[in-house]
Amino acid sequence: MNTTTSAIDLARSALLESIPADHVGKALDSVVEPSEDSTVTITSYTFECTSPGYPGWYWEVSLVEVNGQVELSVSEVNLLPGSAALVPEQWKPWADRVEAGDLGVGDLLPISEDDERLTAGFTALGDLEELSDDLAPLHPAQWELGLGREKVLSTVGLERAVDRWFEKLNGPRSAMAKSAPANCGSCGFLVAIGGSIGQVFGVCGNEFGAADGQVVATTFGCGAHSSVRVAQSTPIPVVDLVIDDRADEQSDSSDLPDYVADPEPIDADETDSIDADEAEDRTEAIASEFAMKEAVEAIEAATEILEMENLDSDESATEISDFYGDDDK
Repeated sequence: MNTTTSAIDLARSALLESIPADHVGKALDSVVEPSEDSTVTITSYTFECTSPGYPGWYWEVSLVEVNGQVELSVSEVNLLPGSAALVPEQWKPWADRVEAGDLGVGDLLPISEDDERLTAGFTALGDLEELSDDLAPLHPAQWELGLGREKVLSTVGLERAVDRWFEKLNGPRSAMAKSAPANCGSCGFLVAIGGSIGQVFGVCGNEFGAADGQVVATTFGCGAHSSVRVAQSTPIPVVDLVIDDRADEQSDSSDLPDYVADPEPIDADETDSIDADEAEDRTEAIASEFAMKEAVEAIEAATEILEMENLDSDESATEISDFYGDDDK
């Protein structure tokens, strides 16, 4: 290779050996890469990629220069994505990609050996005898009922479950719980669960409830609480009877003039045409009106007498005389 050939030309020539010329654009940049060997210098040259299938990508050619050698060596040729390139998301292991609800019928989801959500259980009573004396005291979670399980929930797993359940729809912060008449902790349909977690959670046993058969917080609630009762009320609105006694006591008809029925005017020409029956009917009507007036006066007189029960005898005589218009004192 000619020693006068520039490094950029050498890098471009290395690209054109395997890449069509119309897919290689102008030179972009050159960067010296770090090297553990001080006698070796690695320089990366980048070129624009003009391929229509890779917009935003670029070519990179790495050249190696060794002290004592005249010629450069081509180390690598790569096609790399730029900041505007369309690339897939960063790869994640399948264990990190699994989310809640992804497990289907027949699927198997193995746990990792160091899953922090679990801690060792005891498959038999003999396991307790095999424990070494230098082991730390057993965690309280390992003493829960149910010997025979290989793994039990650790404190971390228990705390995560509590946090999840509190944040779900059956937690105390849900809209259903905020509008409920009472909490699940006082509901007769709550099925209690054992262990320390049973102090804050239970299972709903009301088929008409909002969470039948589901774990609910004791501070959750819904409208199907066992304390809800039907309001007893009449379908017909009834207004209380009101009697205004004070208005009756304050009324006074003594200043009203005597009632006299106004006789209907009769023309002189019609006088002869009125027979005896019509005249009798009119007379009875007038007599009824006067009788009504006398009854009203009698009621007023009786009221006055009742009011004078608290007066002495002289005052009573005076009041009676004034009422009947007796001038003799």
